[in-house]
Amino acid sequence: MIEFRYIAATIMVLLSLGDITLNGMVISRMFREREGFNKICVNKSVANVHIATAFLIWAAPCAYLNDYYLPQQFNVFFGQIVGWAPYLMSGPFTQISLAVNRAVAISFPYSFNKQHRVPWTNILLGGLWCIAILMSLPAMIDGCSYIFFVDSVSWSPTDTVCSRTLSEYVTNLVLVMAIISFSINVSSIVKIVRSAIGLSAVMDQNVSESRKRKRRKMFIQCVIQDCTHTTDCMLNTYVYTFYAAQWFQFICGAVSALSVTTLDGLLMSIFHQKSTTPSQSRDPPSKSHTISQFRIRAVSRVSTTIMTTTTL
Repeated sequence: MIEFRYIAATIMVLLSLGDITLNGMVISRMFREREGFNKICVNKSVANVHIATAFLIWAAPCAYLNDYYLPQQFNVFFGQIVGWAPYLMSGPFTQISLAVNRAVAISFPYSFNKQHRVPWTNILLGGLWCIAILMSLPAMIDGCSYIFFVDSVSWSPTDTVCSRTLSEYVTNLVLVMAIISFSINVSSIVKIVRSAIGLSAVMDQNVSESRKRKRRKMFIQCVIQDCTHTTDCMLNTYVYTFYAAQWFQFICGAVSALSVTTLDGLLMSIFHQKSTTPSQSRDPPSKSHTISQFRIRAVSRVSTTIMTTTTL
């Protein structure tokens, strides 16, 4: 009978390759785009690729060998990638950034499209990366690490007070930021609905229906991404302690993390394709309206801004 570690290692390799492929597609498609929303998506995908690479070049080979092929310091280093800095950027930091980006685009559509001399999005993302890296430094202390265990074929904190405390801290942070992000997204949905009602008199019916579909997709995407990262953190911190079976530890520690980042890449790829193509072929507002041409153009700009900046 094939040992479980071989099966687990193979699953990690396949999921990691899928993760890198999907998120790599997002990076290649959005890298040169100027919109802040797409820049945030690129940073999210970069973090996802880092996580998948750590699984591919460390966790999977160690599982195949049933041992560590490099000193313990490398186990600690890769643990910072999977459990700390890139994880924070992949999950709570970019999720709340995306939510804020949508909220600003909806609340201030005219100023949002203006060219700014200061690259605020780049500064924000650079600051978040610095914060994520600084937050990961305490885990480099001996006895505070988040590492890969060969026997359970999973990542988890070491059995020390320091490590458990840091892990619980990250979990609470993810939960709080997920609630904030979800609240912002709900507020954005309400504003979009109100705006749609106000613009219905000067919009073509087909365009209005298209906007409704995009709002539903955007809301589903937001909920999925917020919930999956929160669930993954809960599995890695609490649920894995419920059952000591190797396959259960593996699902909570490895399959969960890779599934979330792979799903991220898939969602961003799908929604990016569906948000750009229709926007190029939108039907213009009906000419039968008696409202002035200036008002029609102004309303169209507001509608276009909401559609293109709030849908992934």
